[in-house]
Amino acid sequence: MLKPTMALPTRVEQLTTDWFDSVIEDPIVDASVIQVIHGTATKVKVDLAFGRPDGTAEKRVIWVKTGFEPHSKTIGTERVYAGETFFYRNYGGRYETRTPDCLFADSDEEGNSILLLDDLCKLGAQFQEPTAAGSPDLIAAGLEAMARYQAASWMDPELWKVDWLRNGGSFDAGKCLDWIYDPQHWEEYQSRPRVQLLHPSLRDRDRLLEAHTRLRRDWLRRAPWALSHGDAHFGQLYSLPSGEARMIDWQCVQVAHHMQDPANLIVSGLSVEDRRAHDRDLVAYYLEKLEAFGVEAPPSLEEAFANLKVYCMHQVSWVMCIVEMQPEENCAAITERASAAAMDYGTLDILLA
Repeated sequence: MLKPTMALPTRVEQLTTDWFDSVIEDPIVDASVIQVIHGTATKVKVDLAFGRPDGTAEKRVIWVKTGFEPHSKTIGTERVYAGETFFYRNYGGRYETRTPDCLFADSDEEGNSILLLDDLCKLGAQFQEPTAAGSPDLIAAGLEAMARYQAASWMDPELWKVDWLRNGGSFDAGKCLDWIYDPQHWEEYQSRPRVQLLHPSLRDRDRLLEAHTRLRRDWLRRAPWALSHGDAHFGQLYSLPSGEARMIDWQCVQVAHHMQDPANLIVSGLSVEDRRAHDRDLVAYYLEKLEAFGVEAPPSLEEAFANLKVYCMHQVSWVMCIVEMQPEENCAAITERASAAAMDYGTLDILLA
């Protein structure tokens, strides 16, 4: 990857041929924006033409991931974006994360970040929508992916030395709990449909904040730990025609207890009925895969399942996710699943004991 010779763009119009040519090693002779998707980050689909010595051009579709949103520098989101450039510059494609090829990744001192990633659609990738719960088989495939990258990073002392990873990554650096449970934000969102899907006993801002704080402070770095996606909800999962599943959006990468990612996926991705019927079997399958991928003496099923009950707390915070990041229907779907899980598992009682 080359260091940019032009400033990082701050709006779509600045994604020019000249800019791409300045940051990509091969010559770029044309760049055309195809699509712009708004959300937590801005995703821009671009058709690039790579110049060849014989005067011809080779077309290639890539995705630009950056922060051109109104909220991009208002609630610590710029730290989240920087978390993903950190990941791709240091760990992309490593530890069996199986991430897409990255052509460029950088952040600047003004809080701007940008990634240029290969197009996963050419692989036949199928992305998941939180409104439609996944099948147990799909969640199992996602757990297998997690077991693969966790086994490759299991208790790796080199990862533990990295302050950014050990201290909660961009989630804690960006002080996400501060805006999630901000009193004014809480009051403004009480009329939203998703709140009615939260069990009445969970509609207590102070209790939720204290429970989530304890999760981050007291539980996150308990052993055994490994590389963690950090925000492994169902919407981050995609599947390939082969049946393999992988994770996207590594902006919250961190070192964390091994059950953080599996708990988030199981709770956010399964319908309430399917989770109740299959959660234990899925945890057992995940543990089998950990061992198959090289973890000697993985945790017992009882230990892992007990931690599932705790680490699902993160999904409860979807009730306060801002609509500029995720549509109301996505927030409602995961809030309903997470609420049921927290009540079934006694999550807050465990964390607040």
